[in-house]
Amino acid sequence: MKKLLTLTLLLTSVNAGAQSARLADQLPAGALLTLETHDAGGALDRFAGLLTSVMKNVGSPQESQGMLTDLGGMQQILKSSIGKEAVLGVFSVGAAQQTFEPQLLAVTRVDEFSSEFFRSMITKKPGAKVGLYPFVRQDGLFVGQARELVYLSSDKTLLMNYLARLSGKVAPRLNRSATYSVPMQATGPQELSLFFNFSGMAKLARTQLARVLLPRLLSPVVDALDTLGQYAAGFSTTPGGLTAQSAHAANPYGKDTPLYRILTHRSDFGVQALIPASAESVVARACAPEQNAYTARWLTRIDLFDPFGFLTDSQLASHLEQSSRYLGDECAQVSLAGGMAAAIDGSDPLKSFDYSVTYQKVSDMQAARAAMPEYAASLNQAIAALPKSLGALMKSANAASLQGLAEEGGMSALTFGAATSGLAQSMQQIDALLGRLKLVYAFKDGYLITAYSPAALAAALADNVARLADAADFQAANLNLGASAGWQYARAPQKVTSAQLMKLFTRNLPANSSSRDQQEMNSVFKPVASAASDLINRYGGMSSQSSVMNNLVTSQSSVVYRWGK
Repeated sequence: MKKLLTLTLLLTSVNAGAQSARLADQLPAGALLTLETHDAGGALDRFAGLLTSVMKNVGSPQESQGMLTDLGGMQQILKSSIGKEAVLGVFSVGAAQQTFEPQLLAVTRVDEFSSEFFRSMITKKPGAKVGLYPFVRQDGLFVGQARELVYLSSDKTLLMNYLARLSGKVAPRLNRSATYSVPMQATGPQELSLFFNFSGMAKLARTQLARVLLPRLLSPVVDALDTLGQYAAGFSTTPGGLTAQSAHAANPYGKDTPLYRILTHRSDFGVQALIPASAESVVARACAPEQNAYTARWLTRIDLFDPFGFLTDSQLASHLEQSSRYLGDECAQVSLAGGMAAAIDGSDPLKSFDYSVTYQKVSDMQAARAAMPEYAASLNQAIAALPKSLGALMKSANAASLQGLAEEGGMSALTFGAATSGLAQSMQQIDALLGRLKLVYAFKDGYLITAYSPAALAAALADNVARLADAADFQAANLNLGASAGWQYARAPQKVTSAQLMKLFTRNLPANSSSRDQQEMNSVFKPVASAASDLINRYGGMSSQSSVMNNLVTSQSSVVYRWGK
């Protein structure tokens, strides 16, 4: 009797532990990536609300009603399964002398509502069992359901290892691995989260490539991947939008030490005092002084694969290497007021360049002023020559293809001539577009400002305009700009109308299309434009900031978004 009572208590405690612990806590150690949900019912409701709005805009009342009914049923099933908690992990499975293959393991909690749905999908036939957890093989997967859990895996051994841990077996677990726990704990609990183990992927790649005598060309790629370490990120929805957290644990023992220094660099930011207050968005980063030189080394490695000769003609790698001597600490990519409207207009593919500028902190102004004229001239000459190189490559490839079709009898002489003429016109358009691109620059208050449009540069240099640092909405974001790894800020954009999107969608319709064709296309695009404009206009801006502590780079973001009507 005493032995029976002891066994009963042991089984009860094991089951209670399995039910209360996070599902990911029982995963085997060594996951390459995971995707997890926790208490995500609120997020499912909000995204379902958006989908409902889209359906009402796009479909007819009869079609929408049917789809909404199906959506409501599926929404309840999802809320009572992955909305409670779920985890999907990818693992590398294989023996030392075999090829390692990625294998999938997924688990979700279920309740009474969703339990019957999943049970009906699992084939009832004899299978195997680990502790209290049975499973069967079905459609190439191993699936099972027990004790308010549904689980599946593409590999039998992987599933058995997980079920053994659920049953109380003492074995290495994912949550006890620092590679997983450090970044995931830094992000905190989120409705939806993910984890990448870049170092684990690098180890796997190095093992696999060693069997084929790892070429020296690939060694830097694997070393960089290993140095990336681990990355975790997640978000949770709120009544006013969503919040996001991320944590990047760079590998201090990785062989790519310049990359490690770049990833963990931080700076005191002052660029906000130059950026116009009307800017639509800003992405600012702490740029290590050696960052451009590091990029140059990668460009040198791929120079031989450049089909246009652009890297050689522009001497870009050489100029980037030199720029590391006079640039550093702050980089900011800015979209000026009007940038989004230009992108939506779509009448001119290069119009967005009129609203895009880059700011870079200058550490040696004399060296920068001496180097930039040659750099700009070299780059602009290469850009000017690019249409010719691109045209020759496209003409050769397309001419061979068209000639082959003509010789095979698949194209008449008239059609061949029309296609050739169309190709020539396309090349003229590309030549006209790229011919307008030109790097322009200026120095102001210790920063190098660059753009590919004189209009953008002039807007960035304008005096007597309010600056972002003084804008009330930017100050309200309360960003920490000291000793920071970077920050982002975007204000609520101007409202987009469905008419603007309709104009964008129909811009490339053939000029000779019949009125009937135009009416049919309008009937298709109009509801899509209405739904898209509604989704876009719900967005109300965002802010984000990043900090560095030793090898851990953490970021916090806040996005304003209107979920309801």
